[in-house]
Amino acid sequence: MSRRKISSESFSSLGSDCPETSPEEEGECPLSRLCWNGSRSPPGPADTPFAAAAAAAAAAAASSGARRAPRRRRVNLDSLGESIRRLTAPAPQTIRQTLQRTLQYFEHQVIGYRDAEKNFHNISTRCSYTDCSGNEETEDVSGILQCTANVLGLKFEEMQEKFGEEFFNVCFDENERVLRAVGGTLQDFFNGFDALLEHIRTSFGRQATLESPSFLCKELPEGNLMLHYFHPHQIVGFAMVGMIKAAAKKIYRLEVEVEQVTNDKLCSEGTNPGNCSCLTFLIKEHENANITKALPSGTSQSPLDLRISISTFCRAFPFHLMFDPNMLVLQLGEGLRKQLRCDTHKTLKFQDCFDIVSPKISATFERVLLRLSTPFVIRTKPEDSGSENKDKVMEIKGQMIHVPESNSILFLGSPCVDKLDELMGRGLHLSDIPIHDATRDVILVGEQAKAQDGLKKRMDKLKATLECTHQALEEEKKKTVDLLISIFPEEVAQQLWQGQQVQARKFDDVTMLFSDIVGFTAICAQCTPMQVISMLNELYTRFDHQCGFLDIYKVETIGDAYCVAAGLHKKSLSHAKAIALMALKMMELSEEVLTPDGSPIKMRIGIHSGSVLAGVVGVRMPRYCLFGNNVTLASKFESGSHPRRINVSPTTYQNSTLHYMESTKDALMKQKDKS
Repeated sequence: MSRRKISSESFSSLGSDCPETSPEEEGECPLSRLCWNGSRSPPGPADTPFAAAAAAAAAAAASSGARRAPRRRRVNLDSLGESIRRLTAPAPQTIRQTLQRTLQYFEHQVIGYRDAEKNFHNISTRCSYTDCSGNEETEDVSGILQCTANVLGLKFEEMQEKFGEEFFNVCFDENERVLRAVGGTLQDFFNGFDALLEHIRTSFGRQATLESPSFLCKELPEGNLMLHYFHPHQIVGFAMVGMIKAAAKKIYRLEVEVEQVTNDKLCSEGTNPGNCSCLTFLIKEHENANITKALPSGTSQSPLDLRISISTFCRAFPFHLMFDPNMLVLQLGEGLRKQLRCDTHKTLKFQDCFDIVSPKISATFERVLLRLSTPFVIRTKPEDSGSENKDKVMEIKGQMIHVPESNSILFLGSPCVDKLDELMGRGLHLSDIPIHDATRDVILVGEQAKAQDGLKKRMDKLKATLECTHQALEEEKKKTVDLLISIFPEEVAQQLWQGQQVQARKFDDVTMLFSDIVGFTAICAQCTPMQVISMLNELYTRFDHQCGFLDIYKVETIGDAYCVAAGLHKKSLSHAKAIALMALKMMELSEEVLTPDGSPIKMRIGIHSGSVLAGVVGVRMPRYCLFGNNVTLASKFESGSHPRRINVSPTTYQNSTLHYMESTKDALMKQKDKS
């Protein structure tokens, strides 16, 4: 692309992201910098019109190469609808690109540079569109083109037509394969817009309103086409003449003449004069051929030559109806007749039996004729206001077709149901829908989806139950592991949980503590068994809490005997100190627990350090037992102790003293380093 720029003020309503003009350029027309290729002065001798045209051609070739990449777009319903939406509701970026390409096309026609520059400054004082803001897009584009036309001495209509052609070319370059698939003729091309726009609205959950754009292209008796554009977009309506010519040339290789005509009858009620909500264009082909589809040879247009009876037609198309210009129903399909429950020979009026749901138009023959290219949705009316009948109303979606032989309109449709329950609730059966109608497949697929949905819900419920069961199982497993860890050292508990065999192991540095209650036999003789259990539970609960605090392993309790060890479940250099602290704390805690007769419990404790052999004994209710001579010595130190005394072996005393001396030495060294 070239380095040409347009002032951001010119595109204030289009959302341009171009840089703003400098203060000294505020009085300049936004066209001047564009035509001088971004410069405020005319080009030098080297920048002749031919050189500018060559540069523009090179830039166009480069840009066309870059635009060819997205042409291989997949053709589907979504891409078709999106392509038509870009044509009927262009984005500001598309409008800006179209305007730039239009001005570049006419740039090489500038000959008198000096005189043109003066004209630019004279015209800039009259360019009021540069100050407009809001939603005046058409005024912006029209003003820029009018200013350029005055400078170049061209007709405004010529630039307007070129703008429309470039607008279609921009959209065509991006979606060539998709736009070629819209229709086989120029008439079908424009008549296919409404159905695709309806698909876009349905995809986003919106319905057509009175202001929704719509197209209707009809064939005239002389072979020309009449295109009606209802509720037009301002920019699209402005560019429509050039768009029609470009579409005919690009897609169908036709050279056509387009003329905008005025038709007051098509203007919406309540609109101001000159602000008609319908634009009408007369399309003439130069050779007057191939604009519309020709009838096959041998086709008769006489109603008497119809080779199907009315009854057969009503069975083949059960959801069709025909009505005349007075909106009297001439013919009803069997499905609609069963839904309305009316007599065969009864005269019906369209407004008494049906409502038009989409598009939002009044139910008149003329209004329907103007929307023949739009998909219609009609709804049956209930017989009375009963809630039962209100639930039985049915919507039918289809197409309105003009029948010129009888000057009537034929509606061919299908019921808007996707479940068998909905069909049965409206008094119809699956056999009432013809085999050729895709609604039957939709209902069957809906029933299959319903069954799959039920299966999915049951599977989800089963999955949720399994997840809850799995969570409960994990919690129970955690409780089991925690229980094993409370009975055995953690390493031994993990081996037991995994089903592994635990080998007996020798521990070299272990300190053991044995304790018992002085006079326990006499205490038991003076109280009940429950009182003894309560007393021991209160005492041992306090001891167990202290074991956890000092990280000491509890070996076992037998009667009044309480045995713990340090350095067994994990290696520790201060195992003797930890047991010594435990012994002192046990003496303190035992005074807090009273016997049933009110006296404090008296303990005697024995401590010894050395090597032991430990292993799991038994399968049912396994025990982690300690074996060795040092275990016996520790028990004897306890039995040889006195009430409220701690009997410490020389080995334990030596270990605790050595650890105390090492700790004191380390503390003194740290203090010396700090000083």
